[in-house]
Amino acid sequence: MGAIHRLYITRMTFKLRMITHEAFSGLGFGIMLAVLGVFYVKKGLSLWQISLLFGTVGASNALFELPFGAAADIYGRLRIYRLSRLILIGSVLLLLASPAFWLILVAAAGVGLAQALDSGTVDAWMVERIKDQGLEAKLQRFIGTFQASMAAGITLGAIIGGYIPKLMPATPLFPATGWNLILAAALASLHLITTYALFHEGECRTQPTNHGQIKSQMRNAIAFSLQNHTLRHLLLLGVVLGVAMFSVEAYWQPRLIEITQTPTYAAFGWVTAGYFAMAILGPLLISTIAEKTTLSPRIQLLVLPFILAGVLMALALQSGFGFFIAAYLAFMLVVSMLNPPAMTLLNREAPDEMRSTLQSLFSFVLRLGGGIAAFAFAPVVQTYGISATWMLGAGIVLVAGVILLMLSPRKIAA
Repeated sequence: MGAIHRLYITRMTFKLRMITHEAFSGLGFGIMLAVLGVFYVKKGLSLWQISLLFGTVGASNALFELPFGAAADIYGRLRIYRLSRLILIGSVLLLLASPAFWLILVAAAGVGLAQALDSGTVDAWMVERIKDQGLEAKLQRFIGTFQASMAAGITLGAIIGGYIPKLMPATPLFPATGWNLILAAALASLHLITTYALFHEGECRTQPTNHGQIKSQMRNAIAFSLQNHTLRHLLLLGVVLGVAMFSVEAYWQPRLIEITQTPTYAAFGWVTAGYFAMAILGPLLISTIAEKTTLSPRIQLLVLPFILAGVLMALALQSGFGFFIAAYLAFMLVVSMLNPPAMTLLNREAPDEMRSTLQSLFSFVLRLGGGIAAFAFAPVVQTYGISATWMLGAGIVLVAGVILLMLSPRKIAA
């Protein structure tokens, strides 16, 4: 395996290796995501069961996110990442084969666990490679490019995934949409194999120590983030961003039905593809703007929440199909523009020995914000409707933007 690794390293640049990895990851996810809801329906699940499944994935992810981020710092980031691929493959296949709802719940929990294992692994490895090569000044550009590669893979996968059930032969063993899960598992298996050529644990200056305990690693990372001015602001921003993202992701399809009455499945599919297309454009756009205007990541994160609040407010006010879709895509564009400067600041502040843990902590607070919104917005949306809920979300983002601005130092450095 070492010979294979050296052969690929000589032929592939670091940037190409990361783009290949991100595109691979996104492609399989997009293929499965395209028909996942339909797959559950074809399995005979009711709406409340489907909601419980999505909640199980999120709860499992949130529960294991921080511990396994700490484990990656202690035992090796690539080792934990490869374990995540194995669990994902097993969970997807269990999801396909499960005859009972409780087994499907177990599979959903496995998917959430795999996502938690994934968090803060290759991304932390990538940052250290950039620092080793003396390219830290271009960190935001690299992060934007790699995130756009992931989004491109998801977009392509979502489009392909919509055609797979019709192209593959019918079988009594599983619904036609089950072919998407099989292909996603196959891609994850191939991806797992290619990681041995794409990545090598010894390339990074920070080596796994196999010392220390996960609890103490988590405790140290949380204490460090609370004492660090920049990381405190990032955690607050993460919670608020999670609130805004949940409110839109949970209610945009019901709102579109309210507006159009009878939207086609094709409309949902292409709007989803457009959503991830914006996720390609956003990181590249903000990186280009930052380079042309020399706006530091700190300034970007002070300005963008106000833009996000305005877009969410505009989305709440739309009652026509075209303007609604435009506002919806603009929302995703701004959301995706926030991530590169946030990750740039986080990785600049994070010590190498707790980089994975801190990345997982930021991911955790995003999900925490979504969980808070899931419970807090439920009575609001039931009583006042989706538009009022989005106006409330916009107000929360706006207030958070003001707080971040007031707490920022008078002289904002890069």
